[in-house]
Amino acid sequence: MFIAKWRFVTLEQLFKAGVFCNAHNTAYKRLLVLRRGKFINCGQLSNGRMYYYLTPRGGEAVGLTVPWYSKIYRNAGVDVVLKHLVACDFALALGVEYLPRREVLDRLMAADYDVLAGCFRSSDLFFEKDGQLNVLVVDYQYSLKYLAERVRLYSRLPPEVRGQLVVNFLVFSETRQKRVLQLAADAGVRVKVLRANWKY
Repeated sequence: MFIAKWRFVTLEQLFKAGVFCNAHNTAYKRLLVLRRGKFINCGQLSNGRMYYYLTPRGGEAVGLTVPWYSKIYRNAGVDVVLKHLVACDFALALGVEYLPRREVLDRLMAADYDVLAGCFRSSDLFFEKDGQLNVLVVDYQYSLKYLAERVRLYSRLPPEVRGQLVVNFLVFSETRQKRVLQLAADAGVRVKVLRANWKY
């Protein structure tokens, strides 16, 4: 079910999640058995790392109500794959679960419509940690202008919402981390800029 939840996963993520706890060779052999049985399939990132996803047969085996959904992901572009892998790595690293959009909407209903629309039109993810609502904004090599717009957007939330919100920017280089910290210096909302060392 871990693969079904995250759509695309790497072997390292399967180990982090506790799906495998044996040697890497044993894990590879088990994945190979699943591939030969046509329960999972795999793809390859530009750096050579393999990722895995369920086939329709695999979806049926784990009891998914819509097992054919994996056809949508079979020909997914590398940008879609990377977004799923990053979301999974972040959740595993912090030990959090992402909140359903409906639940987040209920908590942000006091905001103006255009602010709400801006929050949900993006690929930002929401989670709860230490009793506070958090939003994750991943820097997929976006322009600094776009990232500044995300800061301004969340700064426009009502004060009672902003006081319970933390905006987390996830970047992949020290230089980028410094630049985002600069643009968020005068933000009207609490901002953290986290640097990941994951390589895709």
